[in-house]
Amino acid sequence: MKAFYIAAVLLLAMTACKKETIDFYSGTSTLYFDNSINYGNTRNTQRIDTLLFTFSLADANLKDSILQVRVDLLGRQTNQDRNFIVKVTDSLSSAVAGVHYEPLAESFVMPANKSWMYIPVHIHRTKEMSERQFLLHFRLMPNQDFDTTLTQPQTKDSLVSTGSITLYIGDLIPKPTRWLDIYLGEFSRKKILLICEQLDMTINDFTTISVAEAVYMGKAMQRYLNQQRAAGNIIYEEDGREMIMGEASQ
Repeated sequence: MKAFYIAAVLLLAMTACKKETIDFYSGTSTLYFDNSINYGNTRNTQRIDTLLFTFSLADANLKDSILQVRVDLLGRQTNQDRNFIVKVTDSLSSAVAGVHYEPLAESFVMPANKSWMYIPVHIHRTKEMSERQFLLHFRLMPNQDFDTTLTQPQTKDSLVSTGSITLYIGDLIPKPTRWLDIYLGEFSRKKILLICEQLDMTINDFTTISVAEAVYMGKAMQRYLNQQRAAGNIIYEEDGREMIMGEASQ
């Protein structure tokens, strides 16, 4: 009987120590532009499908630059390189290949055992960029290795594709779509640069600011302008008017 109990205990121990098999991800591998989840902007995680590239903050002698656009992998890594194509959508682009940007490479590579890589976009600075913006729209193309049809919520009622992106290229600073006059006042190049300097922001941050953030920015900047005036350093707009924020920030 004692031998029976010993054998039973050993059997239970062996059963308890049996290694379970873990199922690995076996779905479709998907590529998406990292910017579609607003990487690096900790103030707002709203999905966006645009990027702003401007030479306006660069040295006047700078003639070109390379923008690195990150592409991420959703799915399993593999032990071999996998190719994919990025295609420019001519009907949605006003930028001209060979003039405003160098044609994109014929194909790109997601390296073995990696979940991200960068697409270099070589941009040329041209004279007309000081007067208008140029759009470059490109998208990830699906193939036998990758799907590119992932979407993310943009608002409660709309979706944005994570497989396409529109790059705004220029040498000027346009009024951001999220600039709210009632809090920030009349838009100007000098004002947005001052806001970025004082509140540790970038121009790209203005594509996703919330109303609450605009309220804070307006109040904080008006307080700063008032302090400067009290110190005898009135800050003026480029046209000579005193800089003020919106009426709701007074």
